[in-house]
Amino acid sequence: MSGPVAIGVDLGGTKMVAGRVTPDGMISDLVTRPRPTNAAAMLIEPFEIVASLITPSTVAIGLGVAGLVDSRTGRLAWGPNVPGENLAFGDLAEDRFGLPVAVDNDANYWALAEVTVGVAAGFDHVVVLTLGTGIGGGIIFNGEVYRGNAFAGEFGHMVVDPGGLVCTCGNRGCWETLVSGRRLDELALRIVEDEPEGAVAQSAGGDRAAGRHLLGPALSGDRAAVEAYHQVGDWLGRGLASLAAVLDPQLFVIGGAVAEADGLVLGPARIAFQAALEGAGHRPTPTIVKRQLGATGGAVGAGLAGHWLVSNP
Repeated sequence: MSGPVAIGVDLGGTKMVAGRVTPDGMISDLVTRPRPTNAAAMLIEPFEIVASLITPSTVAIGLGVAGLVDSRTGRLAWGPNVPGENLAFGDLAEDRFGLPVAVDNDANYWALAEVTVGVAAGFDHVVVLTLGTGIGGGIIFNGEVYRGNAFAGEFGHMVVDPGGLVCTCGNRGCWETLVSGRRLDELALRIVEDEPEGAVAQSAGGDRAAGRHLLGPALSGDRAAVEAYHQVGDWLGRGLASLAAVLDPQLFVIGGAVAEADGLVLGPARIAFQAALEGAGHRPTPTIVKRQLGATGGAVGAGLAGHWLVSNP
């Protein structure tokens, strides 16, 4: 890869993904590692990855973190799915590497990537959701990332069922308790308890059942596995209808590990969305599509943000 590159890092709720990103959004030299397990490691392990990727052609660093990130200060205030509070990523990276550093919520960077070089290119009003450990959200308003006062896009913590499950944020019935990888893990465990000799149990092969063990059985037509995905898809569609009533985007882009089930989730989501959409039939209906950029989207967006810093000092 010739020409200037920025190091893009996506520090999510389960893993870190990083690589060298060109100004036109091409990524190479991918590195994937588990998410750090404590606050001290959060300020060490991502920078170890950056150090391993830096070359003389590196012009900037971009770091996306799951949680409440203040992009103005480069600090992670807090996150329900990552350890640590008030972590000064931006200052530490600048001091260590002497390069411009962009820090933001990881879903904001994913949204930036999709609207720049992905499936949402050419759209001005877009909502991007990453369905992974929890729900990450990014808003594109008039072609730019919308952050509100600082932390806009925390859709996963809209309370949709006040008497529901306890969320990692401490509240009950947050949307991500019903629509996330964690929810699929819970449903897989329940299925194995009910059907210890069933297809999902066989898929797990003696391991603790998790959401990843649902896909194969569901694609083969296993009723319980299909129903698990449909349940998550139904709640996804209902929540998207609420977001459409408030934000009225042209496009919803759905990414993250849960979206890899594709039609098993997005099919029921589209049906539930249309049924719950306020004024359906009297307004333009947002399109619901799967992400284009895959698991590297957050890192690509982080790298693009780094390049933007260089171009707009």
